[in-house]
Amino acid sequence: MKKSLIISTGLSRKGAQYANKRQRQLAKCLLWLFAICMILMAWAEPASAQGIGLSLASMALIGNIDDVSDRETHGNEIAYQIVLIGCDQLADRFNFPQPDKDRLVEIGKSLLKPGEAAHYFEAHAIPTLLSSTEKGDITTTGANTFTAILGGDRTQIKNFVEEYSGFKFIILYKHIKDTVWHVIGEAERPMVLNNTETKDDADGRYTTLTFVRNSVYLDCLVQWADGEDVNDLLDGNPAAAGNG
Repeated sequence: MKKSLIISTGLSRKGAQYANKRQRQLAKCLLWLFAICMILMAWAEPASAQGIGLSLASMALIGNIDDVSDRETHGNEIAYQIVLIGCDQLADRFNFPQPDKDRLVEIGKSLLKPGEAAHYFEAHAIPTLLSSTEKGDITTTGANTFTAILGGDRTQIKNFVEEYSGFKFIILYKHIKDTVWHVIGEAERPMVLNNTETKDDADGRYTTLTFVRNSVYLDCLVQWADGEDVNDLLDGNPAAAGNG
């Protein structure tokens, strides 16, 4: 019995060694095949081979994209502050600040005409920012959609909907607990208040604002002008609809 077990064990080891050897040989064959294909491609279409090399280099420059915990992605505890700057409120629509290499855009009171103030909202339901791009036959197109739900049946919200539906805005927003503001839209590519829906029934009382624009550009970060903050944009605005 022991002799039979020893023979069986020896055969199993030989089988495993043989299988490992075959796997190594297969891997070498695949590598050689890939190398031959690359050489043939470089000889037949040099531009294609160069493009592959550039793509790999670009990926290396981007680096690692780390994962985040569920605590950072959990949505039920999110509340946002939203500030809307109308394009008609801008002091100079032709020189809107552009993002720097760190995607920072300088925002301050000087952007507004004298006497103007931005519109302020608090959205206790989760706003949605959806940005997408699509490659066409000639060029790449993109779209940004920002949706915010404002709670309650309030006069300020109704007045805003009636007066500003279809208007063009620059949107600033941030998480209620965060210190960093985001900005999307600019004077030449603003976010348009494309759709509103006011609901008052057994399910709830709220108004949904949907802003859209056709652009491949995504949101950036706000860098406040020296000594300023969001309150400088809101100073004197009687139509701020807080406590959503």
